[in-house]
Amino acid sequence: MISYEYFSPKTLDELLELLESADEHTHIIAGGTDIVLDIRSGRVKPTKVININKIKELKYVKEEEGYIKIGSMMTFTELERNQIINDNAKILAKACSEVGSTQIRNLGTVGGNIVNASAAADSVAALTGLDAQVVLTSKKGQRTMRLVDFYDNGKTKIRKDEVLTEIFFEKPSENTATCFTKLGRRKALAIVVLSFGALIEKDELNRCTKAQFVLGAVAKHPMRIPTIEEKIIGKELNRENLYGLLDDMSTLIYNTILEGSPNRLRSANYKSKSIVGIAKTTFDSILSDLNIE
Repeated sequence: MISYEYFSPKTLDELLELLESADEHTHIIAGGTDIVLDIRSGRVKPTKVININKIKELKYVKEEEGYIKIGSMMTFTELERNQIINDNAKILAKACSEVGSTQIRNLGTVGGNIVNASAAADSVAALTGLDAQVVLTSKKGQRTMRLVDFYDNGKTKIRKDEVLTEIFFEKPSENTATCFTKLGRRKALAIVVLSFGALIEKDELNRCTKAQFVLGAVAKHPMRIPTIEEKIIGKELNRENLYGLLDDMSTLIYNTILEGSPNRLRSANYKSKSIVGIAKTTFDSILSDLNIE
């Protein structure tokens, strides 16, 4: 029988008090869609479990000083339906709609998805494409870091006395469009095989002024691909120029997978070919949203 101390703080201050004495066997539950299964299977053996789903102050979406700010306890369903997210970050709304089943989307939180450090986390891929930052809070104060810097070789940089309280990103301009496309093994409950997200901004001449691309389920964490982004910046936005990035993208995926594990040749071949279809879908959606034929 699994035995541990259980806590359910109602405020952030209560939580931070509990985390002051946290150690490697202290675990936080947000939605519980991942950690509960790990506890039941014995993969995680906690001495303390802290359930934070009653902390309402971590549940919000707001625009503030040119940024979109998201409380870490927002569920996937809440983000998928949120008007601010749909108006400004289609990439995130679409990614949240692709997560697991209805029950998982209703329970799972964006903060939990980030801290769980899965290579296949849909919301993390979308937030990486938005160049999001995370806020880590403890009684000692707050730390802020880019999401791409939050991960290190399959683990996160969060300390045991910290909790992820907020995610924020720069509000995209009116001349910006975003999209997220996912390839899964089956339509329902699919763990992502490959995903691609993009943010593209244009000027009045339809030239690309900003490009942020992200690949999911290729490396240990969703990864930005600046070498590909640089190839489109300054160029006219059209299908020919965007589709012209696909060969380089395919090669990058192939090499990245094999560098991570030389035994994954089949995966490298499959994903390097699959990117062509999902990237075209993503680019076509973005061109449509930018009113470019």
